[in-house]
Amino acid sequence: MEQKIQAFIMDYMKSDKNTLRLIDKPAFGEPTVGFSHGDDALYAFYKQHIDPQFYKLPTQWLEETYGHPFDAGNVSIISWILPQTEDTKHQCQDKTDCPALEWTYARIYGEECNRSLAKALEEYLKELGYEAVAPMCSAMFSWGDSEKFYKISNWSERHTAYISGLGTFGLCDGLISAKGKAVRYGSVIVNCRLSKTPRPYTEYNEYCLAKKGCTACIKRCPAGAITSAGHDKAKCLQYHRDVLERVYRERYNHDGLVVCGLCQTGIPCESRIP
Repeated sequence: MEQKIQAFIMDYMKSDKNTLRLIDKPAFGEPTVGFSHGDDALYAFYKQHIDPQFYKLPTQWLEETYGHPFDAGNVSIISWILPQTEDTKHQCQDKTDCPALEWTYARIYGEECNRSLAKALEEYLKELGYEAVAPMCSAMFSWGDSEKFYKISNWSERHTAYISGLGTFGLCDGLISAKGKAVRYGSVIVNCRLSKTPRPYTEYNEYCLAKKGCTACIKRCPAGAITSAGHDKAKCLQYHRDVLERVYRERYNHDGLVVCGLCQTGIPCESRIP
């Protein structure tokens, strides 16, 4: 079953849906897939740590979708990494105030591809006879305000990837995977016991070089939102509003969604575990 799922994801990302759309280039490189179990203690830990009333456990996503109880021991989570292409990363490396247009399109149209992959995998699993849900595609997915973390969501793709053995957190809150930090993540929850991907780490920030004195992502952040203390989400979003909206209009003639992510490029963990 695990091989079928991995093959489905690989084949989907080889299709014409993997595109930057307005630029004739693929949005992402080859995916990496990991699996975790619904009864993994880290899911319960995150629920308590993030917000017990807001964050949903894997079983809750299924129960609220299908209207009946689920056994956490028979629930699995499929998590994947979609790495930015070498070309997109290269285009960003000399940028200092906002990313290249390729990166922006990967965030817009590439993320559309990511979510369509999640929905397609959900439907594929249901065709095989399993109950499944892609949280990011669900009407139940939402964002909320948090005194503790400023902004939170009721499902986190990065935290799911961490639990699924795919990487550890960096100073800027990005997840450092075997394919680096310049990636997107996705997931689907399914009522099926799959083989768990081992976590080859024990610390949440094990792959980050900040504890050894690395300041690369601090220097890359045009907002000054990353310090040795971590990532200031409020300062980061303020830069989006005060600077990036203007830069996107003037440079790219683009109104609406603006993105940054320069802290994920031009750094030792851009494309690998450093």
